[in-house]
Amino acid sequence: MRSWRGHGGGAVGVVLAVVLIGCAGDRWPDPPPLDRASYEAQYQQWLEQRRAVAAAAARLIGVWPLPEGETSFGSDATLPIVLPVPPAPARAGAFRRVADKITVLPATGTALRWEDGAPVTGPTEVQGILALGSLRLLVEDVGETYPSEQDWRVAARFVAFDAPKSIEVGDVRGGIQYFVAPGELLFRVRGHDLRLTALTEPEGLEFFLMFKDETNQSSTYSGYRVLFASAVAAGAWTVLDFNFAANPPCAYSPYTLCPLAPKENRLAVAVTAGEKRFARRKE
Repeated sequence: MRSWRGHGGGAVGVVLAVVLIGCAGDRWPDPPPLDRASYEAQYQQWLEQRRAVAAAAARLIGVWPLPEGETSFGSDATLPIVLPVPPAPARAGAFRRVADKITVLPATGTALRWEDGAPVTGPTEVQGILALGSLRLLVEDVGETYPSEQDWRVAARFVAFDAPKSIEVGDVRGGIQYFVAPGELLFRVRGHDLRLTALTEPEGLEFFLMFKDETNQSSTYSGYRVLFASAVAAGAWTVLDFNFAANPPCAYSPYTLCPLAPKENRLAVAVTAGEKRFARRKE
């Protein structure tokens, strides 16, 4: 489970020390305050890690963002997009982004073509797959996320089962996988009182959650997303930060094996936070 993180995110969850409040009460604790600059730096690091996970799972050689303006590409190690050599020349060209419009500008003498073999002879709006020798360059949304919003960072109270339960869930290949569920996390988000069954690993340092929500048929992966939170004792509080809700590996490639979310972990709200659907994968 831990490898799904993409080498990070361990600091997302923090433990809350607050007076215990009944779930049915009108009061609900806020998560502890944080330094906004540090949080944004952590969030940007997480985004980079998620791009790396997408690239590895989809067997890509790289995933690069395209900010506004021009982004050069080629084999020169100083360029924003560094391609293998051969076949890429030192500078093969550049992508120019203006809002949602992306144009490719091939460098003089670069044999840049569309995948069907037609040459790219000048500045051209990107509307397909580009070919540079054996390389293929695909421009689309990869690892896109919802904007980070602090009201998706919520306090959650851990309600332990009388004894940890062994639960079985299906997987994407039709098999069965087994997990240990120590209890549930109860939380309130945007006026809804919700709960998720929490899973744990033997060392018990984190809760692992697989959940579905109302965005799965529109903007997020149709299967589910995953989330981690710091493990706490029964009755104590932790933090669920849905801004860090991530796609499992099977969202990127059919050649991965993923469990499915427990049936009870379907949230009757649209969680408009975290990672969106991976556009390259057809579902």
